[in-house]
Amino acid sequence: MVGLVSQVAGSFSTPATQDPSSAMMRRAFHDLGYPVEYLNLDISALRLGDAVTGARAMGWMGFLVGEPHKVSVVAHLDGLAESAALIGSATVAARRGDALVGENTEGWALVEGVEESMDLEHSRVVILGAGGAARAAAVEFARAGASHITIVNRRPARARQLAANLAGVEGLTVSVLGVEGRLRLPSTTDVLVNATSAGADYDPQPLMNLDYETLRPQMVVADYVPVLGGTALLKEAAALGAQTLDGIEIRARQGALAVRMWTNADADWTAMRAELEDSLARLA
Repeated sequence: MVGLVSQVAGSFSTPATQDPSSAMMRRAFHDLGYPVEYLNLDISALRLGDAVTGARAMGWMGFLVGEPHKVSVVAHLDGLAESAALIGSATVAARRGDALVGENTEGWALVEGVEESMDLEHSRVVILGAGGAARAAAVEFARAGASHITIVNRRPARARQLAANLAGVEGLTVSVLGVEGRLRLPSTTDVLVNATSAGADYDPQPLMNLDYETLRPQMVVADYVPVLGGTALLKEAAALGAQTLDGIEIRARQGALAVRMWTNADADWTAMRAELEDSLARLA
């Protein structure tokens, strides 16, 4: 629990000017009434170890980990929580005694949001992409009870590597699809996740030639890309009556999870979302 003396938390990334999360984190602490100084720091890869050492020495509550440090930060932390160890990267560091322990909230926040619309026990999930976000999503869906995960990627070898990492999960089967021609979703799909950058302003490529006609109203469709107004995928899904989860909500939920790790208090992720939307609008 945060005391009366001001505490410090922050974020490590580069370039830090492109991180819109600071305002929502400060909003969360303000609304909770906690005197926390939140610092958004531009940390180069060469100085990451020094930054972690400094945060530990100064008694920071913890820090968010942004690009490009999510994998490399692991070597500088004192340990990893179970999910972070399985995923192989950390998005949050939280103080536990004198140690800084890494957590990964990318898949956790996604699953938390999806579970508000459906029970994931025995669910069938399709994930587009095989990078860090896809790996985090796959691990957390497996932990939540999914029975089958399909990994779709333009480079099948990368998708097969991710599938192999999930091979030991009891009760889970995993399949891999390449991208040749139109991508038609299996009719049994419960959840579709875009874990690629397609749809972002900096990556306007088509979304793996997905056949939008194979979306179904009973699906939950999620997209990690934080675009104001939603991506083309989410707009198509919503028009069909599917439940949707956008990248802005996922980021807000990630921020709230970090606040909980640092303070044991539940921040209002909806208020954090509103602050994040304002920040994204200013950056647009």
